[in-house]
Amino acid sequence: MQPSMIWLARVVAFAIVPVFLGTLQLLAGAERSGTDLASAIGLLLLCAAHLLYWLRSWPSGRRRAGVAAAVMVLTNLVLFNLLGVSQPLLWLYPALIVGAGLPPALAAVGVALTAVAAAAPLALEGMLGEAIHLQPEPLGPGHSILLSIVLAGLCMTGVRQLIVVNAELHATRAELADLAVAAERERLARELHDLLGRTLSLIAVKAELASRLSAKGDPSSEAELADVQRLARQAVRDVREAVAGGHAPTVEVELATAAAALKAARIAVTIDNARGGDVDPAHETTIAWALREAVTNVLKHSGARTCRIALHSAQGATTLEVEDDGRGAIGNGAGGTGLGGLADRIRAVGGTIEVGPGARRGFRLRVDLGAGVPHRVNGHIES
Repeated sequence: MQPSMIWLARVVAFAIVPVFLGTLQLLAGAERSGTDLASAIGLLLLCAAHLLYWLRSWPSGRRRAGVAAAVMVLTNLVLFNLLGVSQPLLWLYPALIVGAGLPPALAAVGVALTAVAAAAPLALEGMLGEAIHLQPEPLGPGHSILLSIVLAGLCMTGVRQLIVVNAELHATRAELADLAVAAERERLARELHDLLGRTLSLIAVKAELASRLSAKGDPSSEAELADVQRLARQAVRDVREAVAGGHAPTVEVELATAAAALKAARIAVTIDNARGGDVDPAHETTIAWALREAVTNVLKHSGARTCRIALHSAQGATTLEVEDDGRGAIGNGAGGTGLGGLADRIRAVGGTIEVGPGARRGFRLRVDLGAGVPHRVNGHIES
């Protein structure tokens, strides 16, 4: 039970206090008979069963509710039929347990039977009164007892259902919070991989180039070292933007950066940018990430001498193709966060990704977004 609902069980538990006080009054009587003593014991048993049920965790299993209700029903039958106790509202207490502890269908049947057991003797008395020509009461005590027990039992059923639904909502909210944390962690890992992979690869390439130029006494090494510093500062800015969730690369910037990075790595690059119009804004970020990841893999893994980048955009469809003449998929470990994360991005916007051998023995990546995209993913997703 939710902590905010514990008070309800405590209130219902202490609703037995009038019965306990009546028991004490019965035991304190000056002329106490054996029937009075037996009735007091029965009432104390009723109080004990009620308190043992309500002062423990609730809602409980049907077994505990069934046992407690059975004990109270048997006790009431003895009190009413053998000991002559005439307090029909004592049936209210088993009805509360039946309504609170049993499944809705069983609870409805149990509450109805309990109400009938309480109201039947009063109804019988009314019939006998009519038989001896007493004035009948249209809405006598039997009606009020029946209504009180039915409403109390069914209200407890409704409260129990409300608590169960509330608990499920709390569990769902906690699960959604965990999923949101996991999704944010995945997003951050993917963006850090995509952001830093190419930048760090380019820093390594330029640092190696600066080292060679410096060894030859070439003054252009200073420009390469300045580029290394600039790239390092850019990496810091990119990480900050990724953490804040505000980094959105553009196709134009990624094309220019890709060309510069490939040339710095001494890889000849050809860019076929046949665009019948600007890239659809809905595709811009996804295509930019795909271009960044593809070029990063060329720099890190391919050992290529040439690379071709083709970008086509027309009539709401965008296609990106990156192909190199390197050693193919060798060195690209499957199951990582690179192309696997890119595939997730592309599927999220309804596109497809195809990776595999290129026409020149190397590696080829193709991304299709927008109208007319075939719903298939060919090739082997690499990282």
